[in-house]
Amino acid sequence: MGKLLASGFVPRPRSPGKLTAVMSIGLRAELRSILGFSVPMSVANYVQQSYLLADSIIVGRYVGIDGLASVGAAQPVFYLVNAVFLGLVSGFAIRFARMTGSGRAERQQDAVLGLAAFAVVWAGLCVALVWGCTGFFLGAMGIHGAVADGSRTYLETLSLGFLGLFGIGALGGFLRGLGDSRTVMYIMLLSSLLNACLAWTFVAVLGMGLRGAALGTVAASSVAFLAGLVLVSWRHGIHRYRGSVSVLTRQALAALRLGFPVGVQHVMLSLGSMVLTSLIAPFGPAAIAAMSIAARLEALAGRFFLDLSGAVTVFVAQHTAAGEPARARRVLKAALRLCVGVTLAESVLFVLLRHEIAAAFTTAGDVRSVVAAYIAMTYPFFLLYSAMAVIHGFLNGLGRTVFPFVCTMLSFLVARVPAAYLLQRPLGLDGVIWAVDIGWLVGLVYTGWAVRGLLTRAGEA
Repeated sequence: MGKLLASGFVPRPRSPGKLTAVMSIGLRAELRSILGFSVPMSVANYVQQSYLLADSIIVGRYVGIDGLASVGAAQPVFYLVNAVFLGLVSGFAIRFARMTGSGRAERQQDAVLGLAAFAVVWAGLCVALVWGCTGFFLGAMGIHGAVADGSRTYLETLSLGFLGLFGIGALGGFLRGLGDSRTVMYIMLLSSLLNACLAWTFVAVLGMGLRGAALGTVAASSVAFLAGLVLVSWRHGIHRYRGSVSVLTRQALAALRLGFPVGVQHVMLSLGSMVLTSLIAPFGPAAIAAMSIAARLEALAGRFFLDLSGAVTVFVAQHTAAGEPARARRVLKAALRLCVGVTLAESVLFVLLRHEIAAAFTTAGDVRSVVAAYIAMTYPFFLLYSAMAVIHGFLNGLGRTVFPFVCTMLSFLVARVPAAYLLQRPLGLDGVIWAVDIGWLVGLVYTGWAVRGLLTRAGEA
C-alpha cells in the first residue's frame, strides 16, 4: 500500500505515533463529511419509509389481510421497474461525482440531458410492462383470486405516476453526484409527507381501498417531482442546458455502462423475490401479508446503511478522480466504524420491541406472530447486511460495480433462494426466514474477499 498512501494528500509521518494522530484526525474529518452528506438523505428516506410503514398500517387496518397480501404480492413487480431504474441511475451519479471531483463540471449538462431522456423512455416502457405483464408475473408467483385482483389494481393505478416517481429518482441521482443531498431531502420530504396525508384521505376517509393507496403515491410523486424540478432549476440552472441528440446519447450510454451491473443486479433480485413469494404463497394470505410487513421493516432498518453506502460511493469517486486514494480508504474505514455502532443499537431495539412493532400493523394474531419471529431470527445478524452494504458503496465509488453485482447474485440467488426452497420443506415458513441470514453471511464473506484483494493488489502496484 506504499504508493496508495504516498499519493494521498496526508504526508507520511515519521513515527507510528504521528501516523496514528494524523489518521485519527483524518477519520474524524471523513466521518463529518460522510454524515454531512448521508444524514439529510437518511432524514428524507426515513420519512419515506415511515410513510410506507404507515401505508401498510392503513391498508392493514382499513382493507384487511387480503389488502396487505395484495400489496405484498405487488412488491416484486414494482421492485422490478423501480429498483432497476435506480440501479441504472447510479451510473449517472458516479459520472456526476467524477466530473465534480476532476473539475470537469462543465460536461455535466450533457449527462443531465441524457439522464432526463432515459427517465422518460423508462417510464413509458414500465407503464407498458405493468399493464401487459402483471397477470403473468402474479400467476408465476402462484397468486390468484382476490389477492391477485388487488395486486393488479394497485400496480395499474400506481403506474399512472411512474413519470413522477422516476423523475424524482433522476433528480436524486444528479444531486447526489454533486454532493447536494439537502435538496434531495427537501424533495423526498415533500413527497413522503404529502403521500401519507393523501393515503389516509383516500383509504381511511373516502374508502377507496387499494386504488386509493396507489393514487396517494401517484399524486404525491407528481407534485413533488414538479416542485423538485423547479427547485433544481433554480439552484443549478438545468433549465438552461442544451445539447445535441448524439452528445446526450453518448453521455447516457457511458453512464448506463457504469450502472448496467447494478441494473442487472436488481433485475435478478426482483426475479428472485418472485420465486420467494411463490414459496410463501402456499402458506396463505396471512403469510404473504406478514412477509410484506417484514420487508417494509427491513427497508426501514437498512435505509441508513444504504444512504451511508451512497455517501461512501460519492466521496470515494470524487477522491479517486482527484488523485487522493488514501482519502478514499479513510472514508471506508470511518463508515464501517459508524456502521457497527448504529447496527448494534438498531438490532437490539428491534428485537426488544418486536411484539409491539408487529401489533402496530394488524390485530391478526397469525400475522403478528410471523412478523415477530422474523425480527427475532434475522435482526441479531443484521450487521452482516449493513457492513456488506457499506463496502459495496466503496467498490461502486471505485467504479468496480461488477463486484457488488456478483456478491448480490451469490447472496440472493445462489444462497438465499435455494436455501429457502430446501429449508421450507422441513421447517416451514421459519426455513424461508433462516435463509435470509444465510444469504447475508455468504454475501459478506465474498465482499470481504473482494475488497481485500483489491487493496492487496493496490499495495503491490
